[in-house]
Amino acid sequence: MSSSRGNNLDVAPVSQTVETHGEPPTISSLQDLTIVEAWDLDTNSSKYITFYLVTAEEVVYFGESTKNKKDMTLEEYSSALKLVPDSEIYPETPKDVQLTLAPESLAEDTAYFKRPGLTSYETLRDTGYVPKAVLDETLIMEQISKSPHANIVGYYGCRVRRCRITAIVLERLDQTLEQRASTSGVQDLDHDRLLAELESAVDHLHSLGLAHNDIKPENIMIRNGVPVLIDFGSCQPFGKPLQSLGTDGWCEEVFFTSERKHDLYSLAKLRDWLHTQNSKGDSGEMQ
Repeated sequence: MSSSRGNNLDVAPVSQTVETHGEPPTISSLQDLTIVEAWDLDTNSSKYITFYLVTAEEVVYFGESTKNKKDMTLEEYSSALKLVPDSEIYPETPKDVQLTLAPESLAEDTAYFKRPGLTSYETLRDTGYVPKAVLDETLIMEQISKSPHANIVGYYGCRVRRCRITAIVLERLDQTLEQRASTSGVQDLDHDRLLAELESAVDHLHSLGLAHNDIKPENIMIRNGVPVLIDFGSCQPFGKPLQSLGTDGWCEEVFFTSERKHDLYSLAKLRDWLHTQNSKGDSGEMQ
């Protein structure tokens, strides 16, 4: 049995010091990299590490090693990095869709740049999965943004480089409902209002013929006490096959198509989860 653990899995740091062409960039600090460990749960040890760097022009370099990340030198990280072809991770801009281009003035401290998830790139390369996921989510956000909802994350548009979509640019929010529960707790939130607003957001999606398919505390942000639904990587029209499925524990059964009932089940599960979190607070348990 294995799992991955590391930095945020969707957003890589953007190096401001490397060029976009030529030889792989030299790593001056581990802060230039996103590093992910594949962890063996049976032996409680690292199986291997993968790491990647995204330049200022959103050119991606990827590396892997069987060494423990603490035993790697900067030179070893640098020499292991290989250029990832744009076609492996970035979809071409569709010719039949007018995309919203995010303002170039937006910076990463004011907006959330969602880039291709590369935590499992070593198993997904040559499959077409990563660029398809980026394109699917971009098109869904384009559709939703034409009928915005206060409890759905704001969409600024996408970032395009070299005629390919390299990032989805979203409203920046700082804390998920899961993080809120594990730090300060959720007892001060109005649970009835929170659920009502989430149900309103989900009803809105359903009115557009879409199901989210992955509602859970990690995909709900809190903005001034108000819930905001995020992560539309599994959101598709009703009945459409999915390549990104739901999360264990938050779906009734394994599923492969987008359906309204998946969201209804998750919302009911969320109500129970909030009740449990509230009970923990009332009993004085540590969050």
